[in-house]
Amino acid sequence: MRWDGPDGYWVSDDPALLDVTRVHGWMSAESYWAQGREYQVMATAIEHSLVFGLYAADGTQAGFARAHRLGSFLVEAATSHPDVGSIRQVLMAAPERGLYRRLGFAGLRSPERWLERRGEGPG
Repeated sequence: MRWDGPDGYWVSDDPALLDVTRVHGWMSAESYWAQGREYQVMATAIEHSLVFGLYAADGTQAGFARAHRLGSFLVEAATSHPDVGSIRQVLMAAPERGLYRRLGFAGLRSPERWLERRGEGPG
């Protein structure tokens, strides 16, 4: 699918369009939740996931751009996709992130029922 957005930007769920090297760079070097993640781990996660890319009018992947509400546009497209829009979605993010609250995310209803098993690797 493709969603057209502001200023010629668009979102696609076609994994063949993704620049995996660029996505890995963003995630492993610039995100707080996947700092140091290995390339193959990221590539495998992309391969086995429903993925979304944000692209400029010329087709250059912009990914996690935040200017001009593009981050909101990207997250809204991903969370409203027909394959996931009607199911419960759980997000791990810093609680003060207003972007996610504006899109309907809130604290867990029953946090006492959640458990976590931490892996040994980074992230």
